[in-house]
Amino acid sequence: MSAKQNIIERIQRGDWTGLKFAGLVRLSFELLTDADYSGPVLTGNDINNREEQERLIRERVQRFGGTYVGTYNEPDTSAWKKRRIKQPDGTYKSRVIRPVLYGALADLKSGYASSGHFNPVEGVAKDSDVQGLIVLDLDRLTRDQRTLEDIIEVADDYSRPFVDLTGTLDLLTENGQDNARMLTTMAGKQSSATARRVKTSHLSRAMRGIPVGGNRAFGWDEDKRTLVYLEAIQIRAAARLLLAGMRASTIIRKWNESGRRTTKGNLWRRRTFVLMMTSPRMVGYRVYGPKEQPHHTRYLVDEEGNPVKGQYPAILDEHTWHSVVALLAGPDRPGAFEAPAKVGYMLSGIIRCAACGKKIYGNAKGGGKFDYACKINDGGCGKACGAGLAIDSIVTNLVLARLEEQRVTVESEPWGKEVELEELNQEKKSLLAQYNENSDMGPYIFPKIRKAEAAIAALIKERTAYARKAAGPKTKTMATSWPNLVVEQKNAICGELIEAIMLQPATRGSNRFNPARLQVVWREG
Repeated sequence: MSAKQNIIERIQRGDWTGLKFAGLVRLSFELLTDADYSGPVLTGNDINNREEQERLIRERVQRFGGTYVGTYNEPDTSAWKKRRIKQPDGTYKSRVIRPVLYGALADLKSGYASSGHFNPVEGVAKDSDVQGLIVLDLDRLTRDQRTLEDIIEVADDYSRPFVDLTGTLDLLTENGQDNARMLTTMAGKQSSATARRVKTSHLSRAMRGIPVGGNRAFGWDEDKRTLVYLEAIQIRAAARLLLAGMRASTIIRKWNESGRRTTKGNLWRRRTFVLMMTSPRMVGYRVYGPKEQPHHTRYLVDEEGNPVKGQYPAILDEHTWHSVVALLAGPDRPGAFEAPAKVGYMLSGIIRCAACGKKIYGNAKGGGKFDYACKINDGGCGKACGAGLAIDSIVTNLVLARLEEQRVTVESEPWGKEVELEELNQEKKSLLAQYNENSDMGPYIFPKIRKAEAAIAALIKERTAYARKAAGPKTKTMATSWPNLVVEQKNAICGELIEAIMLQPATRGSNRFNPARLQVVWREG
């Protein structure tokens, strides 16, 4: 009698003496939300407790004389839901992701626990021998045919028994394997039907604007509908500061320093901040859509292509929100393809060496002092250098005087091309509708769509620039507010007014900075 046949007969007659079994305990988030598990396919589905599952399977092993050596725990794991996995050639495949199960399969192939997923019982070594696997029922083992075939391969090729509490799971024989395939197909069909019902239900709720469950979003209360006044004010202030030239990192740092936290009580991070500010919820849109698409595009639209409004008030108006999105997530945002450089000094990148024309950046000297110096190491000539504090003071007075002279005020009129942008969006929508009706028109339609998209992108960029300019400090309060502005705001204001500042090399015999060494080239208009 072969070793495999011997194991088959021992399992069938209930003699597990000398066999070392490990248990697989899977806790499914699907079971927590789907109550329809009364069908004839599976048993024990209502048990979604790790300790209870482990107790039951351990007792079964010991009842038949086997040794229970430990457990493979799979918390909140789906045995059916697939995820897109990118392949080395750039293509994607859909697979059920279960690293713990496949770790157990690897251990069964080698005969001992070495995957790192094994949790031994008291008195058993972490690298214990593992000769079989026991589960509550087939459903806890798998609901996916591809995964089942991988399990059958281990059972068949390595003579490893896979058993359950019902005694119906038998992957060592052809009849048992065929029975498992049939039950897995029925379980997968049940999962598909459940997923379809859940998806339809979610879409129906979304179309009515009903907010989704889970943790509350920053700015709204636990009911997902009522504004939290102080948080809404905080968001609106952040939007104004962003459009006025302040870096997101500066806002985040100030929030963290002042003790402001996320809804989970955590420190703010850039990703959390950007996702919050660019969320369609900010303008009252009902958030909906795949998580892999850009966050600001994840909102539901009706049959006419209009955004579905959620049952919660907006915090930002659409113009401000679109401008913030362009700054934080748009393709033309500063540093879209590289890490943004920190602005350390008011005139960084604005002041230039008059001898070689190279842009000059500040260089710290210690004690709060710094220089604007043209450096040979940075590709400059090294001839121009000036005291940073003195230059900043001179330019500040010039900027404030210039603003007072021009009486620049914040534009009260809205951006004048909203109608043009809307027409382009409608044109794009119409072209897509034509393609959906007749896909053969693709070669004719898509060049027009690309042209419309390019025009839309240009207008969005222009709107963002207008919003930033309009969000700058008012002239009448500039002199008093200037000391309270952060350095990047001052840099942005100077950049709006000044084309360049030329710094002449110093003359010998003088330790004081001579203002005549500066030549300011003002922007026109």
